[in-house]
Amino acid sequence: MITLFDLVIKNGTIYDGSTNQAYKADIGIIKDKIVEVGDLKTYKSRDEIDASGLCIMPGFIDAHLHSDMALLYDRQHANGLYQGITTEILGQDGLSYAPLSPDNLKMYAKYIRGLNGWFEDVSLDFKDVNEFLNKFDKKISINVAYQIPHGAIRLEALGFNDVPLKGYALDKAKDLMRKSFEQGAVGFSTGLSYFPCAYSDTDELVELCKVCAEYDAPFVIHYRTVFRDTPFDPVEEAIEVARRSGARLHIPHFRTDENNCGKAPELMAPIEKAIEEGIEITLDFYPYYSGCGYAVEFLPSWSVEGGYEATLERLRNPLLRKRIIDGMKANTIAIAGTFSHLKKNETYVGMDFEDVAKERNQSVEDMICDLLIEENFEVGMRSNPTMNMEKREQMDKDFVWLLSRPYYMVGTSGIPLGLKPHPRAFGTFPRFLKLAKQYGMSYEDFANRTSFLPAKVFKLKNRGKIAEDYFADLVVFDPENIKDNATYKNPRRAPDGIEYVIVNGKIAVYKEKVTGMFSGQAIRREN
Repeated sequence: MITLFDLVIKNGTIYDGSTNQAYKADIGIIKDKIVEVGDLKTYKSRDEIDASGLCIMPGFIDAHLHSDMALLYDRQHANGLYQGITTEILGQDGLSYAPLSPDNLKMYAKYIRGLNGWFEDVSLDFKDVNEFLNKFDKKISINVAYQIPHGAIRLEALGFNDVPLKGYALDKAKDLMRKSFEQGAVGFSTGLSYFPCAYSDTDELVELCKVCAEYDAPFVIHYRTVFRDTPFDPVEEAIEVARRSGARLHIPHFRTDENNCGKAPELMAPIEKAIEEGIEITLDFYPYYSGCGYAVEFLPSWSVEGGYEATLERLRNPLLRKRIIDGMKANTIAIAGTFSHLKKNETYVGMDFEDVAKERNQSVEDMICDLLIEENFEVGMRSNPTMNMEKREQMDKDFVWLLSRPYYMVGTSGIPLGLKPHPRAFGTFPRFLKLAKQYGMSYEDFANRTSFLPAKVFKLKNRGKIAEDYFADLVVFDPENIKDNATYKNPRRAPDGIEYVIVNGKIAVYKEKVTGMFSGQAIRREN
């Protein structure tokens, strides 16, 4: 009997995601599933790709990024596809939208627009996780899964207020979490550098994470950089929450930097000690020398209480400006960097804070406050990378050493917004592939960390592996030609070497060009 496939990929070297030895085989696909892996001889196919000399891996799963709003505006999402990304985990750092009620949704979308953007064409017409996921399903080019954001839960239960989450409000927050898990959320995220998440204490996080434990869903924590009183070890706080709640713990963008490069084993010591204790911990990170974010994070805690309109009113109040600036100077987050996204002041994009402040004859803090007003909070920025080449090389080695650990995966932390975004939104996975080859990490392990492990942690059924009955999410690349081209100066550049990307059986990238297919699915956890 002759099998009729929709797509056959012939003659490729397969790294199936399991860490097993690579092998050469063909892949037969019908509709959105892999139905046969082996030496296909007698068959017919509507489409065929000759992968001779090429490597095939499960489509990459981006474990951490910020495209929640951008994906609904730019459904093609070429910056992700060109990297080989087929699935993205949304709802990161507690900074997303569902399950907010209409008024809170509109306010919070404005408050975090410096991170996720603001698009008049994207209607805020959803009220829960199910309706939010429906906005993506079969309408975008990649798959998405969604985590419950702490910011939204706290805002809906308690308002944008610096008060304890207890009693009735805590019960309401837990009920919202349970409903969201029942509707398909795959995890719970917080960002303890950002408000209103940072208003919480450790006890609050423990109570909320007990719901994660009920559903065996991971607690994903951007660990604390904002402290109410005396700073403490934020990694130990994350571990304590997992220990006391029983939840699985996932820590994003945990890596060495210019201050501790070469000390990756020391960095990992508390993590590995906790793992030995029996706490389930996984981590992710991106292979770059700096980070990025949005300028509202520089403001002191009291000044943002109440959210978007209340914060704008305080920024405009000359009597409060000095107090705000004093709070900014006392903040543990350094106010330094380069602007990546501005709409009304585009000439400043790509300029250092110091240079913009000098041009405007202001202090850096005063300039940031004024731009937040002028831009209605839509101010994106990135920190400046170290230019020390010796430190950069050591960090590259650290990155590969970390990714070789069995509990690490890749998260671009990508923000595909603005004229000069951080290059991690365009080059993370090909850059990591290049570094893996350069520093001796096996492709077998790489496929495991970038596909199978995140699918396992976030319970994405039948994803992350090349095997029969798994979804046909695949990346086909040229190992001799893999290269990231996105730089800090020119970030919006596609990589070389990612030849084909398949999403749910449809060819989304063909010979390094996007095809315009919108075959992405909204992936819901199994209850």
